[in-house]
Amino acid sequence: MKERASMTRRDFLTGQSLTDGIPAWQHSSSAVISVLPRHTDEVVERLAAMEGVEVHAAQASKIVVTIEGPSVGALGERLTQISLLDGVITANLVFEHIYSDEGDPQ
Repeated sequence: MKERASMTRRDFLTGQSLTDGIPAWQHSSSAVISVLPRHTDEVVERLAAMEGVEVHAAQASKIVVTIEGPSVGALGERLTQISLLDGVITANLVFEHIYSDEGDPQ
C-alpha cells in the first residue's frame, strides 16, 4: 500500500503544499523572429520591454531572442504575443531547455 503524504490544517492555512520540497522547473527557449525590415527597430524595442524576453541579435529582418518562463505554456503564450506584434512575419522556437532552480537539466 502506498504511503500517503500528510498535510496539517496549519500547513494548508499558511500556504504550505505537498510540492514545497519539489524543485521548480524553468523553461528557456531561443527563437528567431522574421520582421519587415522597416519595423526591426520598433519590434526590438517592444521585445526588450517584454518580461522574460532577451534580445541577443538583430540584423536586417531577423531577430534572435531567448524566452524564459515557468512552463512550456508560458513560453507559447509569449511567442504568440510576439507573433502578433506589428511588423512580425514569423516567430519560431528553435531550441528549448528545461532545468530546475538547482541547475539540473531535464
